[in-house]
Order: sequence, then structure tokens, then C-alpha cells
Amino acid sequence: MLGERFFRHSAVLLASLLSCLPLLPAQSLPAEKSAAYASSPPNSLRIRLRLSDESPFAGTASIRVMPNEGYEVAGHTESDGEMLFTDVPPGTYIMEASAPGFLTLRQKIQIQPHQGLLTRFVVMKAKPFDVQATDKTSPSPATAVDPRSWISSGIDNTVPEVDPRVECPLPHVVRGAGQRMKEFVANLERFTATERVEHQAIDVTGGWHSSEVREFNYVVTVKRTSMNVFLMDEYRNGSSDPEQFPAHIATQGMPAIALLFHPVLASDYTFACEGLGAWEGRSAWQVHFVQRPDRPSRILSYSAGGKYSSLPLKGRAWIDPGTFQVLRIETELVKPLLEVGLTVDHVAISYQPVEFPSRAQELWLPKVVDLYVERQGHRYYRRHTFKDFQLFVVDTAQSVQLARECYGFTNETDRDIMGVLTVTPVSEAKLDQITVSFTIPAGGSVVKLVGPGKDVAIPVDSVASATFAHNGPLDAVKVDAHLSKESTLDVISGTSFPLQQ
Repeated sequence: MLGERFFRHSAVLLASLLSCLPLLPAQSLPAEKSAAYASSPPNSLRIRLRLSDESPFAGTASIRVMPNEGYEVAGHTESDGEMLFTDVPPGTYIMEASAPGFLTLRQKIQIQPHQGLLTRFVVMKAKPFDVQATDKTSPSPATAVDPRSWISSGIDNTVPEVDPRVECPLPHVVRGAGQRMKEFVANLERFTATERVEHQAIDVTGGWHSSEVREFNYVVTVKRTSMNVFLMDEYRNGSSDPEQFPAHIATQGMPAIALLFHPVLASDYTFACEGLGAWEGRSAWQVHFVQRPDRPSRILSYSAGGKYSSLPLKGRAWIDPGTFQVLRIETELVKPLLEVGLTVDHVAISYQPVEFPSRAQELWLPKVVDLYVERQGHRYYRRHTFKDFQLFVVDTAQSVQLARECYGFTNETDRDIMGVLTVTPVSEAKLDQITVSFTIPAGGSVVKLVGPGKDVAIPVDSVASATFAHNGPLDAVKVDAHLSKESTLDVISGTSFPLQQ
């Protein structure tokens, strides 16, 4: 995210420095001046690193301040990309700032007597990835074992080149990427885009057949719960029906994949930094990740024939060393899901910065998604491209209008109303009845999402009926069901039994 802009075109200095004055030997100073110097507060120097777009530098950096002669000045880090040096005697110094993936910068700084605190803003310039620095003694990884192969070698079979001279600060990188994901969830409620989907079937010989192209009005909504959990839903042309996709196979959940770095989800994965590599000519940390076997997979699930299976993922991410934004991410299955016949699910997502002037902010959103799938011997390739993004903020006084897969409750009175939603699954699903208790604030709305891992944690296709009982008067609560499957919903007003929230 862009931080507060401190300057426009200056790359070095906001406050103009005083001219360098010749210093007299201490013994030649008048007594009153010596006393004034002795009683004056010590000088301090603050260095703040910035990127070329004037946003704060968040990466790992080294900042040094050295006099022409003598010892280096000690300082302490105040925040990412910011260091404070105290008790700096008057004199001439060389400031040196270096960071992985950026050119080392040296500047002269003059500290004057009685100067107090001097703050210097320094712009870090990214350097191209140095391919010549990579280790050429190791064999190059193969890109495909079979020349007829329809997909390149797997995540663990091909490791892109990295600079062997640069050490990767893995905890700092994962923490920084997690902070970007926290900002993404906190600032996003809904966005829309124009989505183009190109679908191609691939035969057993590797032949690619003519493509089928469709366009959608794409909508993503993010819901945050009181327990700091977030739920993401997607709608195309106002629906989540898989029948509108080519081959009747829905591709969903792509914007959520990078959220695996979010602190809520990061503990589900084991991370390893491969080093400083590159993506599209810019330096980037390469981070390998794999789903932990002792943790549930909470990012993606697969639905086929009424069966739901979570997708344990492994993959690689390319992360900007100056901002910790995820530039690209690739994933594949930890192992085939034999219960649904899914043997290959390879996803590659490239991200782009999208500016929303109405909110004076920038979000990184998917630009291109490439998907390779093999299920029950059938293969296909699909590409999603996105453009014309728009960001929407939902008024807290209004309900979020979701197209499908939820129950909505609007309190039309001036007092809080307590209610219980009971959802009964179809008998053949062999699932337990779901009961959810909650309070609808006066004049407010509550939405309960339906689906595995959501408020009503059963598949939508398994819903038979629902009952909502509340302690308000008749017609006090407006109730809506937005489900792609027909089911009954009964509303009981003025319930006298105690409702437990």
C-alpha cells in the first residue's frame, strides 16, 4: 500500500542544509561559545528509505553512517526502512544504504553544530536481476520430461535461478507478505472486473483443440467476522452456477490463494526461501511453500458429483523485496485426489497493482491466471484475464446483496432481535442439522453464508429446508434466501423460549 507522500521530485533531501562552516579548534573558541556548545542538545540523524513511487521501503536494508575519519556511528532501527542515529558530532559523513535487489547508494551528509534532528529521505533504486551471478556449475533443471507433455515439470522438479551471494531473511519476508495480505483483507469489501475466460481441451497426444471464449461481469466480496476470519465469494454475471463455465467446470477461489501468507493461514504451511530470483526482469524473493500434513487445508476445495475435497497445495511465490507484495504465485497438488479423480491441478497467477483514485489506494489483484487440470483422464487448459477493475465500499447501514448461497436477515425495528437459524440437510447426505444463533442489531442486517467452511457448513446442494425463529414481533425481520438450489424456509416470529446467542 502506498504510504503518506513526503516529497515529490527530490531524491535526497527535504530540508535544505546550511552551508558548511569552518570549525575552529576548541581552544580558540570564546568561553561563552564553548559553554553554549556544551549545553546544546546533541545532534541526531534520521534516515528514511523510500521507493521510486515515494512509498515507504518495507524490505530488509542496511544503513550505515561513517565519518571521514574515525568510527562508524551507531544507530537503531525505528521501523522498516527507517533508522535513527543519536549523539552525532558535527562533521562530514557518508551515508550508505543497501538492500537485496536494490543498488547500493552512498551520499554525503553534513552535520552542523546546534542542528538538532536532521531527517533525510533516500530513494532506493531497484536493480535488474544479475543472471550472470547465478551458479552455473549445477545442471539446469529440465522443463519437460516428455516432449509431448502438455505442462512443464512440477514445482519441486524445477527451481528457477537465484543469486547465490544473497542471503534470504525468510521470517522477515513471510511476515512482510502477511502484512500485505492483512491490508488487502482490511481494505477490500467488494471489487468488480471484466473477466475473459479462454478454455482449451487437450488430448492424450498433447494436441490442443480450438478454444472456447466467454466473458463475465466478475464480482468478489469479502466478509470479515468478529473472530478475525474472512470469507471470500465470487459471482459471474450475478451467479455462482458452474453451468455458465466452458465444459461446465467452474474455476473459483483464485484471488484467495495468495492469502496463504495471511497470519491467520500461514501456520498451515511450511515455508522455505530459495533465494533472490527474478520475475519479469525485477528482483524477487522466491519462497517455496507446502501444506503441513497436520493442518487442514483452508484455501481451496474441489467439488465433483456432490463430493467436496480440500486441496492441499504446494508451490512457489515471487515476492517484491521492497514492498513484500506477491508478484506471482504457482501452486499444484501435494498429491492426487483419487477420491474425485483429480490428478493435476496446476495454477499460475500473475498480479498487478490496481489504483482506485476514489479511495486514494492501490491493491494488488490477479492479472492473468493460467490453469492446467487433469481429471479422470481428461485434460484442459484455461486462462483468465482481468481488466476494468472497480472497488466498492459497502455502506454499514445497508445490507450486502449477495447473489447466491446465503441467508439474509434485516431487522426493521429499533431494538436488537435474537434469532436461531436451523438448516436441515437432505436425508441422503447423511449430515447433521446445523443451528446458528445470532443477534440482528436494530436497523441492521446479518448475512449467513452457506457452504463448506462457512457459517452454515454444509454443501448448498445438500440443503433441504430451513427454519428461522426470532423473538421479535410479526414482520420485524425481513428474511431472504439466496440459494442456487430450491429449498423451503420457514420464519417463526415472537418466539417465547430463551434464545442463546
